Amino acid sequence: MRILLAIFILSNTFFSTGQYLEDREDLSSKRRPGVMWFYSGFRPYETTKLRKYDRLIVDVVYNDWNGDKELFESPWYSIGINTSLMFDIPFTKSNTIGFGWGVGFSHYNNHTKTNFDRNFEENTTTLSDLDNTLDIKRSKYAANYLEIPIEFRFRTKGIKHFKFLIGAKVGYQLNAYTKTVEEIEGREYKFKSFNFPDNNRLRYGATVRIGFRNISLYGAYFFSSLFNDSQSVNLNPVNIGLSFSLF
Repeated sequence: MRILLAIFILSNTFFSTGQYLEDREDLSSKRRPGVMWFYSGFRPYETTKLRKYDRLIVDVVYNDWNGDKELFESPWYSIGINTSLMFDIPFTKSNTIGFGWGVGFSHYNNHTKTNFDRNFEENTTTLSDLDNTLDIKRSKYAANYLEIPIEFRFRTKGIKHFKFLIGAKVGYQLNAYTKTVEEIEGREYKFKSFNFPDNNRLRYGATVRIGFRNISLYGAYFFSSLFNDSQSVNLNPVNIGLSFSLF
């Protein structure tokens, strides 16, 4: 909730200063990201430089997966977050066509109501229903990734621009775990497990953003399954949500 509140406050700030920025058509931004749209933190931007957009991006997304599990079976509160720090490289004088690349971090969070069965002898991971004899309150699968995002960027002219950004991500999994919360004799106990016999640490997929100025719809589909073995459950992560371009 703290993360969502921070994003809301930052977005509100940009909206409230929107008219001020639109009135200052003589200003433009640099390739180097700064604290605000038109200030680098050290010196004013040069008016001869092109404006740059979509350099610090935060995605708030619904996490799901496809494959052996159908889409939209995960609970609505399976919420994750992505952050990307990117360079905006224009191909045209008005920055209507460009390219973006950078580094990012993603937290995948799926409140699945299934159990991950790990077989370390056969190096497989499969799914089964949660044990009905246990009073399990919550369960989830989560993973954290370092990523390299790239995008081809298409925009209309001006600050109030429409944008279409299509790209890809390649990431490395830092960790993955399951977490269950079980009630025993009136008290809740949390159980975490980080071990998977055939964990796939490499993740790659396609992304798309469609929106106006600094807010857009976001979608991502990952072609790499969560687990390596052909006998394991086949789960391809899916993200759907909103992107906030902070500067």
